[in-house]
Amino acid sequence: MAQAVIFDMDGVLLDSEPLHYEAVRQILAEQGVDFPLDDYHRYLGTTLTSTWDDLCERYPIAMPFEQFEARYNADVLAHYQAGAPLIVGARELVQRLLDANVPIAVASSSHREWVEAALGGVGLQDAFQHTVAGDEVAMGKPSPEIYLKAASVLGVDPQECIAIEDAPAGVASARAAGMRVVLVRSELTTHMNLASDWEVDDLNQFELSWLTDHVSDSAPDPAPNLVGTR
Repeated sequence: MAQAVIFDMDGVLLDSEPLHYEAVRQILAEQGVDFPLDDYHRYLGTTLTSTWDDLCERYPIAMPFEQFEARYNADVLAHYQAGAPLIVGARELVQRLLDANVPIAVASSSHREWVEAALGGVGLQDAFQHTVAGDEVAMGKPSPEIYLKAASVLGVDPQECIAIEDAPAGVASARAAGMRVVLVRSELTTHMNLASDWEVDDLNQFELSWLTDHVSDSAPDPAPNLVGTR
């Protein structure tokens, strides 16, 4: 049975994929490129570098990566600092896991500055024992490296972890690391066939019974409230 839970961030804790899409769409529009939402689906959960490399192969883009990166980072960072919308049930699930003394971490493809701004923007900066960012691994999702690192810093065997994901690359990453996967369905992924152990429409549907038998919703010694309400 699983002993720890590792969260992806965008699309799992935060409903932030729409703001990422809009940032890319606006930049590409200024390059004369129409970038429909369906085309964005293929980049869910991947690194910015790999996304840009693929975009440049598919579209006539003259902008250098450094210029794109600076503009994109600034736009997304501002949204994170203001507080991106939370996925339904995210704050409640984090507190339930803390109350049940379940080790929790974040494994996000976003870079460190974004992870800290995003979690701080919604008051979750002190909730997780560890966070691993995309710029702290050599290979991004779908490589298993980020999930293996998150399990390592938690001190838990990867096979004893549940990963919560929403994107194809993230599901593949967690699977390759040997973890079981909870898939959070979203408007962007509802029609995709993504392999997972469980599927939920929101995080209120996460069952603590999916973890070790001794973990329950009625854990006797709840943890202090570390989940801010910003």
